[in-house]
Amino acid sequence: MPRFYFHYQDGGGRKSDPVGVVLPDAEAAWYQAVRSAREIINHHMRIGCLRPGQCVEIADEKGQSINAVPLDEVVGVAF
Repeated sequence: MPRFYFHYQDGGGRKSDPVGVVLPDAEAAWYQAVRSAREIINHHMRIGCLRPGQCVEIADEKGQSINAVPLDEVVGVAF
């Protein structure tokens, strides 16, 4: 099974996921990215730093970006 990496981007920089997660396919990786986005949203709402432009980028084993989950889409509100 392939390994996927979930990088956090906030417009000012990128925090790379050096470990990744082994998942069956890109669809499973997308669902994992949504779960990660929800955890980030929860944390950022508690400390008051949720802002536009944040996303969880999904990268494959070669380091190529295959998708991204914008946090504002997961929240479902416009900033």
